[in-house]
Amino acid sequence: MNKIYFDNAATTQIRDEVIQKMIMVMKDFYGNPSSNHSFGRSAKSLMENARKTIASSLNVSSYTNLTLPTTPYL
Repeated sequence: MNKIYFDNAATTQIRDEVIQKMIMVMKDFYGNPSSNHSFGRSAKSLMENARKTIASSLNVSSYTNLTLPTTPYL
C-alpha cells in the first residue's frame, strides 16, 4: 500500500541528496561565517555560493534578501 502525506504545510519530506549534503555541511563547514578565521571563511564562502545558486535558480540578483538560517544576515 502506498502512503500519501497531506500535511506538507507543517513539514515536507526531505530528499535523500539534500540530507546527504546537509550532513556534509554540518560535519565540514561548522565555522561561524562572521568569524575571520579559516573555519569561518570557509563557512561564509559556502553560504555565499549557496545564495548565488538559489538566486540564479529564482532568476533574481544574489543581493536580493534571501533569508538563510544564519545570524549574520538578520
